[in-house]
Amino acid sequence: MHTLEISDLKVHFPGRHGAPVRAVDGVSLHVAAGETMGLVGESGCGKTTVANTTVGLLGPSAGSVKVMGTELAGADRRTLRAVRARAQMVFQDPVTSLNPRMTIGDAVGEPLYVRGIASGRALRERVAGLLDEVGLRPEHAGRYPHQFSGGQRQRIVIARALALRPALLVCDEPVSALDVSVRAQILNLLVDLQARHGMSSLFVSHDLAVVRHVCDRVAVMYLGRIAEVAGRDALFASPRHPYTRALLASVPEPDPVVQRAKPRVPLAGEIPSPADPPAGCRFHTRCPMVAEVCRREVPALRAVGESVVACHLA
Repeated sequence: MHTLEISDLKVHFPGRHGAPVRAVDGVSLHVAAGETMGLVGESGCGKTTVANTTVGLLGPSAGSVKVMGTELAGADRRTLRAVRARAQMVFQDPVTSLNPRMTIGDAVGEPLYVRGIASGRALRERVAGLLDEVGLRPEHAGRYPHQFSGGQRQRIVIARALALRPALLVCDEPVSALDVSVRAQILNLLVDLQARHGMSSLFVSHDLAVVRHVCDRVAVMYLGRIAEVAGRDALFASPRHPYTRALLASVPEPDPVVQRAKPRVPLAGEIPSPADPPAGCRFHTRCPMVAEVCRREVPALRAVGESVVACHLA
């Protein structure tokens, strides 16, 4: 059994002129036990919507989302409460993720207290252990969020997410709001904690360098759909979808000689609106390889080499 199974997930929102905004429109993927799955793509492609649906913050319009075999689509409040103990989320901004009126000890211990798992001295000991696990001192428990740096606040958020010992950790751009100097520390902490506790992880990011560092497999999204899924090494060494190649070509190299030698993948136009997506392949309006079949038929995901690709011409 996979830790996370998403099948034909659709999440649509009401649009201004009656047409629904198809933020996610038929996504299928899975995360195996102990695996880190990266979910990448441009802003607005639906990554965060998938992440929020995975932990029950949004309900799917159609399709299936299962965490440890439990279906979230149409689940009642009791089921969602049970699932949220198994799937926790680390949000992008650690500042807004914490209540400024709560001490960090109360914030980290709240999941344990409200579920009746620990209280009093036992709760304080659990909180001290969680803070130590993420590199903070137990005596920090009495301080407030404004007394910590951005990197320390993200450590606090991670400690809170770990309190219930989840099977799945969903990370939505967990380092994009942090200084470059502390990003590697937080990423290494996440990798270490995942290995220590045997957790699975869905890692949402637009930063391909970060994804290459922490993920085992990578799914590439474009306009609400999956374009390509592959192992990390296969994806970076031999991308099959033209959109994946364009993404990798856009990553700057620190060595100017390497940068000049990189192949360029020109993309025409802008990303279409999810309220009015193009027919056929959604990437065909910008694709340098476009053929007539791309304008007519939606490409199915199929195996090409070591990848699974939604492209007629891959």
